[in-house]
Amino acid sequence: MSKHAIEAYTDALAGEVAADGVSVSVVEPGNYRSEINANLLKHLTESADPRNSPNPEVVKRLGTGSRAEYKEPDEVADAVKRALFEANPQRRYMVVPNQREAEITIRKQLEQLVQLNENQPYAYSRDALVALLDAALAESKAAKP
Repeated sequence: MSKHAIEAYTDALAGEVAADGVSVSVVEPGNYRSEINANLLKHLTESADPRNSPNPEVVKRLGTGSRAEYKEPDEVADAVKRALFEANPQRRYMVVPNQREAEITIRKQLEQLVQLNENQPYAYSRDALVALLDAALAESKAAKP
């Protein structure tokens, strides 16, 4: 939920400061090595008895909290650097460690698009959606120096 809140805040802030020539970006990382699970596990186990937790399966799934099998987050740091120093930074930097996570993320966005388009009076046909996608891709390509 907090990741979605950051994304929504980024979009709102970008709209507010665009007239002043300020760019706003969000870096959206996939699974990289970090202490997030270990910290969550520590918080859960220190703040409540896991047996009395509303969802003890969360504690169980975290195991030791280790994310040692994931890649170091160097790619995430590179994306932050690009967002800070590029002349025309992107609004979003999706940073994932592999093709599988990229596909999962893109497919999820496409599922949302399909859901938004379904059963509403102004729904687009497949061909119209493809044309919109083509136009967005062309616009994105044209905006890059």
